[in-house]
Formats: sequence, structure tokens, C-alpha cells
Amino acid sequence: MGNECKCCKKEDDSPRNEVTLLQAPGTSVLPWYAGHAQAEEMSEKDYNQKLLKVTLRVQRHWRVVTARKVFANKAAASYTGSTADKQTFLLHWQAKYIIANNLPANDAHWDSDDPAWIGKASMSKRHRFLIRRNLHWRWFNALVFGMMDEQERVFPMSTCAQDALSEIRMMKEAALTWVNGARESEGWSHNVGLFFHVYGHNSVNSLHLHVVDLDFTGPSFESQQFKNLPIDAVLQVLSQEVAGTSDRCETSSMSSLPAIDESIDLKQETVKASPVLNDADMYRRARQKLYELGGVRALRDQLRRQGFLKAGSPKLTTSNKPFNVFARLAYQDTVGRALYASAQKYDPIGRVVREETKIPDELRVKGGFLNVARLEIMKMVSLVLEVNTFKVTAVSQVPPECDESASYGAV
Repeated sequence: MGNECKCCKKEDDSPRNEVTLLQAPGTSVLPWYAGHAQAEEMSEKDYNQKLLKVTLRVQRHWRVVTARKVFANKAAASYTGSTADKQTFLLHWQAKYIIANNLPANDAHWDSDDPAWIGKASMSKRHRFLIRRNLHWRWFNALVFGMMDEQERVFPMSTCAQDALSEIRMMKEAALTWVNGARESEGWSHNVGLFFHVYGHNSVNSLHLHVVDLDFTGPSFESQQFKNLPIDAVLQVLSQEVAGTSDRCETSSMSSLPAIDESIDLKQETVKASPVLNDADMYRRARQKLYELGGVRALRDQLRRQGFLKAGSPKLTTSNKPFNVFARLAYQDTVGRALYASAQKYDPIGRVVREETKIPDELRVKGGFLNVARLEIMKMVSLVLEVNTFKVTAVSQVPPECDESASYGAV
């Protein structure tokens, strides 16, 4: 067959093609096609091949998310070390946002006058970051807020998507909600500053709102005053643009906008045009300058060339190269929470498998994959195909792990 999977081709005397009938715990043996209407019209050979493909696909996905759980734990140790147990202070905002701390060394040197730490250390004794979980690139930086919608329809200059204004208001409320919850345990004052660093002056290409205790600022705060854009200044500009946007505002498709010379570095051009960017007027001029330089189409193309976006996807990348720390942290934390919730939901089933099921020798294959996990994978396949008995091939080698940066659904 032209579409036949290579791993399903028969090879004589190979353990890859030894088919073993396995019965799920607590079920009775039924014909191979039982419970699956389409299977009754298939030959047993075709059915086994289809089932094997599903098994391997689920297995690969399992390996990827398991690996990502490890990465998530490592990331949490560095960037949420002092806030990992305080996410609940966000209350209902936990579904949209994460609070992260700076690196421990940066926090420890917040009041250092050493030139090596000025501009690198935390801006205050208490300095946190509010991060969005959704990694659509229209939110990657304050410079592009509201310039396009979820479908990447581009708004004209000095107009704005209305959801941008509500989103930033929610970010402000979420940040202050967290501070109020953490005030007793961390000692936050009531003098709190919320700042964005606009593209060109930013160091990370993923949205993060600086939450700073202004009663305990250090040398790094003073050194970065020129680029600390208050959230209220952003809200002022967006409010004016939303007010000037009619319901019949004509938008443009991204593809209809002209491309620009790839030699133009939008980040450098933004800094040249706005060397100081810390109030509403400067923020408005920076947004207008981006339109003059080619707009969001030019910026999207530059992010793709640099590896922060992939063609065909609106999501920021989360791999090591380039290392986009807050995008990766948001993704890993979201995956970790999903895995935890899944484990809690299905724990009774898993406990039954671990305590009452003897793992067949056919499941003991190379690659370090837990036998219990393999059996649970097979139970998942059984549910997918709506049968309670199934046949799988005992492969001698585990399929290669997928690239850790591969995309598995929206975040």
C-alpha cells in the first residue's frame, strides 16, 4: 500500500511484528472489532495497522509532554522559586496569568551599587513579573497592543482593537490583586509601580509587566527610569485610540501589507526614534513610528527571521534557540498544570493499574519508558477506538523523541 507506515511493514523474524493480544483489566475478551462500527468493515490486518499507528502517535505525545513536565519543574525552580506557592493570590486571574520572580541572584543584588549589577539586578527589594499564558504574538509587547485582532486583521494608524484596552485593564487588576494577597507574607507597601518596557528597550520578546515596590527601589530602578512605561500611560493611549475607532473601521489583512527591506532592524530603529520611552506621548510616537517603518507585517517578519515566531503559527516559540524565557515559562507552567489536573482526575484509574495489574513482559522495551505508563497509553488507545480489547506490536525500540519545541495545541 502506498500510504503504509514503514514501521508496519512486515519483516521476517523481527520482534517488531510479534502481535500480542492484551486485555484491559476488568474486561472480558471480545472479538477484535467489538464496539467499533467501522472496524467491522475492515480486515483484521488493516485494523491492526491502524491501531498501531494510533498507539505510536499517543506514545510520542506522551513522551513529549512527560519531558516538558521535567523542563517545567526546572523553570519553576529558577523563575518561580519564591512565588510558586503564591500563585493563589491571583485568585481567578490564575487562568490567564502567572506571577514570576527574578533570578535569585538578581533579587539578592537589588540594592547593589556594583556597575556589574546595575541594570541587571531587580529594580526593587520586591520586584515581580506578571506574564500572560496565551502566547499569541499580538500581545508579545506593549508596542503592538491593539494593532491587530486575533485573526491578524490590521487596524489603521491611531485606531485600536477594543479588546486591547480591556486586556490591559485586567492585567492591572490582576497584578494589584496579587500584591494585596502577598502583602502580609512579603511586606509589600501600598506604593506599587506597574511598568512595561516597549520593544526596542525590552530584553525579552514575551509580554511581562514589571510589578515594583516603589518604597524600596534600588540603583537598577534609577538606571531604567528612561524606559519604564507606566501601565496608566498605556491605558491612556489605548483609550484614546479605541474612542477614535468606529464600528465600521476598515481593517487590512496582513498579506496585503508590503514587506520591507530585511536589513532594517526595527528594534534599533525604535530606539533611535524614541531613546526615552516612559510616558504617554512617547508611547504614542513609538506606535506611529512602527507604522511608518512597515507596521505589524514588518515586525512579524522580523520575529520570524529571528526565530521567535514560526511561519503559519501566531504563537511565540518556546524552544531553546532563541530562548524566550517568559514565553517558555508560561507554556511550561500551563502544561505542568494540565498534567497535574489530569493526574488528579484519573488517579483512581492509575492506582488500580499500579496495584492490581501485572505488567506483561511484552511491555518491557528499551528506552526507559515506564511500564505502567505504557499500559496507560494502551488504555488510552482502547478508549480512542472504543474497544475493550486491543492488539499492539511489542516494538524493540522506542520511537525517537519529538523535538521539545514542537507545538501541541494552543496555550
